[in-house]
Amino acid sequence: MSATYRMTRDADLRALNTFGVAARAHLLVELENTATLGQLLSELPGDAPPLLLGGGSNLLLVDDIPGSVLRLTGHRITETSRIDGDVVVRADAGVNWHALVMHTLDKGLCGLENLALIPGTVGAAPIQNIGAYGVEVGEYVA
Repeated sequence: MSATYRMTRDADLRALNTFGVAARAHLLVELENTATLGQLLSELPGDAPPLLLGGGSNLLLVDDIPGSVLRLTGHRITETSRIDGDVVVRADAGVNWHALVMHTLDKGLCGLENLALIPGTVGAAPIQNIGAYGVEVGEYVA
């Protein structure tokens, strides 16, 4: 086991899905640093790719997961640069989406405020296709 991820066998997923469904994963892997993702994937048992789990809000578990579940848990948010008046913010995939929106507002950055209170993670946001009140996440993702 590496310091950048944690593996739990026979893991309870109840707290990791918004419906609170009682389900278990044969193996839950929580990954802090995606730099080790390639190594981690090569070490996972079985041939099937892992189920990727974000905030658990677009998921309805109906049974236990026989394989691996991968959850990205990185929580860093950094301002990387300013380009022509725009600010580039980098956020780990495991950051709570609403927390990112609130972080940008705390820094005086506007644009994402219409997307507040939407459940999920930053990594899932483009797949989830977050949009509300005339704003689409795709307008702000580089």
